[in-house]
Amino acid sequence: MITIISATNRKESLTFKVAQFYSKLLTSKNVPNQVMDLCDLPNDFMFSNSFGASTNEFSSIVSKYIVSADKFVVVSPEYHGSYPGVFKSFMDCIGSDDVCTKKVALVGVASGRAGNLRGLEHLTSLFHHLKAEVFSAKPKLSEIHNLVNNQGEIENIETVALLQDQINRFVKF
Repeated sequence: MITIISATNRKESLTFKVAQFYSKLLTSKNVPNQVMDLCDLPNDFMFSNSFGASTNEFSSIVSKYIVSADKFVVVSPEYHGSYPGVFKSFMDCIGSDDVCTKKVALVGVASGRAGNLRGLEHLTSLFHHLKAEVFSAKPKLSEIHNLVNNQGEIENIETVALLQDQINRFVKF
């Protein structure tokens, strides 16, 4: 099972739409997957699930999306030259045991021209620190607002090909 994580808690984000599109691409290849939306995290998760404490609601989310996954795809927007703090807080709360040795693919999205290049580097460092294996192909989707249509689809042939290539190789990784 591959869990695709939309690494922001912004409602109705383009990041979430890209995660859903990625899921459709995986499903078309008969690859079991699920999409995790950080909007579904409890509002106080950071305070009630850290330093050894854990709530049943948070544990259930972690079990469904993290523990049960063999691999992850993290679709991350650029926030202030990196990735969203809510994702870092989420990772801090789950710790390393549930991520260690798993395989991770990264997809960057940004309204600017670099496609969250720096944020993907920071995420790579985070996952390496947690002893996860990060896949080398990391699509950087620039000017995302021009790539995702009103139905949440990406029609740009080059972008779809880039994602398809990552998927084809990541499934074998």
